[in-house]
Amino acid sequence: MLQGGQTAGPRNTDHQDPTAHEPDTLHDTLHHALRLPDEDGGWVWHELRLRVARRDPRGRARQVLASLQDIQWRRTAEERQRMSSGLFQHLHEGLAITDLEHRLLDANPAYWTLMAALLEPPAGLVLENDGQTPDTAEALRRRMLGHPALPMDEAQLRRAGHDPDAIAEALADPAGHWHGLVKVRAAGGQPRTLRLTVSSIPEPDGPPRYRVLALSDLTQELQRQQALERLGRFDLLTGLPNEQEFQRRLQAALRTSRQVGPGFMLCVARVDLDGFAAFNRRHGIVRADQAMRELARRLTLALRQAPQWSDEVARLGGDEFGLLLRVQSLEEAQQALDRLVQVLRRPIDPDHESGEGLPGSAGAGSSPGPNSGDSGDIDGNDAGAEDTEDAPGGALRLSASVGATLYPQDGGEAETLMRHAAHALYRVKRSGRDGVQFFDVEKRRSREAQAQAALRVQQALEAGELCLYYQPKLDLVSGALLGAEALLRWRHPQRGLLAPAAFLPTVEHSGMAAQLGHWVLEQALEQNRLWRAEGLDLELSVNISPRHLAAPAFVPRLEALLARHPDVPPHRLVLELLESSALDDVAHARRLLTDCKRLGLRLAMDDFGTGYATLSVLEQLPLDQLKIDRSFVQTMLVDPQDRALVQGVIALAGQFGCELVAEGVESPAHAQALIALGCGVGQGSGLCEPLPPQALLAWAQRRTPLPPREVPAQAIT
Repeated sequence: MLQGGQTAGPRNTDHQDPTAHEPDTLHDTLHHALRLPDEDGGWVWHELRLRVARRDPRGRARQVLASLQDIQWRRTAEERQRMSSGLFQHLHEGLAITDLEHRLLDANPAYWTLMAALLEPPAGLVLENDGQTPDTAEALRRRMLGHPALPMDEAQLRRAGHDPDAIAEALADPAGHWHGLVKVRAAGGQPRTLRLTVSSIPEPDGPPRYRVLALSDLTQELQRQQALERLGRFDLLTGLPNEQEFQRRLQAALRTSRQVGPGFMLCVARVDLDGFAAFNRRHGIVRADQAMRELARRLTLALRQAPQWSDEVARLGGDEFGLLLRVQSLEEAQQALDRLVQVLRRPIDPDHESGEGLPGSAGAGSSPGPNSGDSGDIDGNDAGAEDTEDAPGGALRLSASVGATLYPQDGGEAETLMRHAAHALYRVKRSGRDGVQFFDVEKRRSREAQAQAALRVQQALEAGELCLYYQPKLDLVSGALLGAEALLRWRHPQRGLLAPAAFLPTVEHSGMAAQLGHWVLEQALEQNRLWRAEGLDLELSVNISPRHLAAPAFVPRLEALLARHPDVPPHRLVLELLESSALDDVAHARRLLTDCKRLGLRLAMDDFGTGYATLSVLEQLPLDQLKIDRSFVQTMLVDPQDRALVQGVIALAGQFGCELVAEGVESPAHAQALIALGCGVGQGSGLCEPLPPQALLAWAQRRTPLPPREVPAQAIT
């Protein structure tokens, strides 16, 4: 207790509360807040209470009751309340306090400002009662308090695609919360996107009684995001979709085409402006950009549109556009592309071009965009080309090359279709430009089939499925076995034994021809070595394909192969070449054959008579044998012209000092006729079918050569 003027210890008058209570003369009391030092050197708020207990007759206080109370906890709570109130009032995010039925109890100024903007006509939000627009902010407050806090009323939520029952279930938990987006249309008809977050306010005891609604306007943020996305999807100069966006739309169209099924065809095309690099150099980047915008506008306006779909155009980069057309046939696609090429050919007047009509176009007043002035065309031929020309009146004229492909005839994915369209465009450029070509799907399938067939032969070679059969060459007069021709066979696991005609044509047009030909040579030499070890010494003939003969390392590899088989005399190996092989390049063939002769090999021209070899060609080649083609031998008994041709080949062989072998000897009559004409060596099914190595050895061991006199019938059977 303080008496009279006594004080309660040292007092910090600098830390008095400016809101301290003044003396209450009516009740003789005084409340005063002050801060006093604590034991830790800090300051703690206290409340000093003074009450006059006794006064003298003149009314002066003679006895005072004093009390001092620690009120730090209360001051801390008051400060936090003031901070929360300030935050609630000044936060830019709209906050509203509601009951459990979402009825509005209180809200901060940001919430009322947003509601005022959204409730002006024509607004996307309406008041629940009569829908009339309040005249003032205070009127708005009075009208909305006690009603469902917008936009949490059931009708607004359902229009936004939200289920009120699902929201109630999410908020049923005391710690539950819910958030979602609501799209509304604000004053002036501009759409806005609002983000809502609803959370329960926990109570110290018992279930929650209130909820807080946080409301944010995401419109500008989403617009910025959309602008950034658009920059990544559209071309700045023309406003057209870029290559990545075109790929996405093409993939979507492919999915639709697969769902719709037959009758929904897609034409994927690449359009390249001819000579645009030269155009850029000649007229400058500004006019080139104007021309690019004008051409993009023309393509956009020329495309067809329907309720279910519309054609697409994109700028793929540089001076190249992409087109995606829906068509019913190849003819319709051709007509559509021809029409678009004509549209691009029309003269351009950049002075009157504005770029209008393109969504998102940069416009004539924008900064110049990236044109293709330095990119050149697809084949690089524009570096020095001046394909552009001036039309009458100062207008400019360009042409375009178009490569296209059709889906589902061309059944590739989006990237494959674009690549095939580029292949077709390349062919247009190489063939003179300013035209339209479609990718040849059948040719591609044929190439793929050939590649698959060649791969299967490669696999057969590695699996040991390929082998050699040998057809004997006989002396038609004595019946003696003179040699054999190595013939390739394929022991196919499913199709049985296949002759060369079933698979060699495919291999001949692949890079495998030289590998397979070298394998045949090696197998023949090894078989010759084995036969010689068994006492069978034969001249062995091997066919050399044109591609094998043209291989760069043909002679060195052949020389190395002979070196690995020293037991086989080189002159016992005969290389048989097609007549066409020598005619392609006579000088080159002569050099190759001369090198082969240097190695000791003998040379024969196979199927002689089917080509166009002249006497001068035969004189230049170091040949040892001529083989009469089987087609002439087989018909010589019934066709006088073929008989005369055989007779001429026999005479020609004698003139050049070449041995003569007749193929296709199918009967004793053929053998007798050949002997009569002067040909004494032959091979064919009438003499012996091609045999495996061991079968040929057994067949040779069973035969007994007859003396060289008039041939009996059994000698050639």
